[in-house]
Amino acid sequence: MKLLKTFFKIGCILLLLSQLSCRKDFDSIVSNGNLSFSVDTLFLDTVFNNLSTTTHLLTVYNKSNNDITIPKIKLAKSNSKYRINVDGVSGTEIDDVLLLKKDSLFVFVEATASAQDTDTEMLYIDQILFDPNGNQQDVDLVTLVQDAEFLFPTTGTDFEITETNFTNTKPYVIYGNAIVPENGSLTIEAGTTVHFNENASLTISAGATLNINGTLTDSIVFKGDKLSYQFDQVPGQWQGIKIGENTNVTINYLKILNPSTGIEIIENTNTLTIQNTKIYNAADYGIYTQNTNLNASNIVIGQTGKSALYLQGGTYNFTHCTFANYWNKGLRYKDNVVISNYYVNNDVTANAPLQNADFINCIIAGTRTNEITLDKSEDEPVFNFYFKNSLIHLEKEVEFYDTDNTTYYQNVYLNKKTDFKDTSLNDLRIGLDNEGINKADITAASTVDLDITGTDRTVNPDIGAYQHIDFKTLEPKEEDE
Repeated sequence: MKLLKTFFKIGCILLLLSQLSCRKDFDSIVSNGNLSFSVDTLFLDTVFNNLSTTTHLLTVYNKSNNDITIPKIKLAKSNSKYRINVDGVSGTEIDDVLLLKKDSLFVFVEATASAQDTDTEMLYIDQILFDPNGNQQDVDLVTLVQDAEFLFPTTGTDFEITETNFTNTKPYVIYGNAIVPENGSLTIEAGTTVHFNENASLTISAGATLNINGTLTDSIVFKGDKLSYQFDQVPGQWQGIKIGENTNVTINYLKILNPSTGIEIIENTNTLTIQNTKIYNAADYGIYTQNTNLNASNIVIGQTGKSALYLQGGTYNFTHCTFANYWNKGLRYKDNVVISNYYVNNDVTANAPLQNADFINCIIAGTRTNEITLDKSEDEPVFNFYFKNSLIHLEKEVEFYDTDNTTYYQNVYLNKKTDFKDTSLNDLRIGLDNEGINKADITAASTVDLDITGTDRTVNPDIGAYQHIDFKTLEPKEEDE
């Protein structure tokens, strides 16, 4: 008997649910133009030619005390490049949408447009119309479409770059590993922007030449291909620049934004030159080297997930550089500058004589009391480093700490105030409270007579890549990143 009662109850419940699910006669009124929206204009991301935007959300509210029916929701253009999805229903035109009182519905919007589709100033514009045949309301849709040169492999992931010159006419978008072939060359003109897809990189093969010729007013930018502002500070969006053996590399006024490792240089006995270059939000390293010969000046490396510099053997001269790691995107397990005379590849340790690693008029700072690792192998006797007129974060417990030893240190300033403008945004300009003001070696400063902003430093030079400024005189905005 109990079993029969149970079956009877279940049957009644199923019958009731069946009746409710089949009901079509909701008491509702037709929309009378009193809908409310989360925005009046929905701005979608900036995208490249014929690539899709991310999906954006528009919320529609019924604030009345009546259930309403919206007779039609549609895109204004008959051949619109936008696509909409209304509470799970996709299309360009959706009929009889029920919206209960004091409730809301979601409209998801995305677009795939080409530069030829744009109206003015590369903007592609449309509208979502609500009840277009009665009490019409609308929300504008706007997205910026950029024309670009796309470089990608026809098969696999690697491909050789056939161009020898990148111009600033259009941005470039690279998919895969773009390779400057052995003994080939690539010159990049001032004002050029190069975007990289998630797994993309630029590789300079053995004996090849790379000339990055930015200027103070027209720097060159390497960054990911996600153009929405939401990705401005997201690390690891692309795989960086990889420089092979015995290459010829000159880099001037380059911004490297959001790579895994900004620049990786392996076994390069030629002297590479990097000047006036910024590397921000590298997921791993700013510059990573093995047995490299590098001259660098006016370099700024901000937040990195591991280290700004990881130097393993070679010859290095850093003048007027700022390495300041205030990583705020998780834990960081390495010091900001690591210097060693060996390296490990595939669990095999190899000696890498450190001929010299000289830091003149540099700032090495970060969230740690100690931001320098001096890692000497007992199997390799050559381990030469030198800090002069530099402001550094260094603990007494570190080996080679003795700052009275002029073989390694001269006029260093330990754990002093840096007074950076905004480390969270990698704005590493220094203010009036920086304790490296007027303390740079003037002879070295004369070889790099302008700071990274073009300010003269021949008189009373400051330590680091920037001459100090009074932050009160600045407009209320971050530098330029």
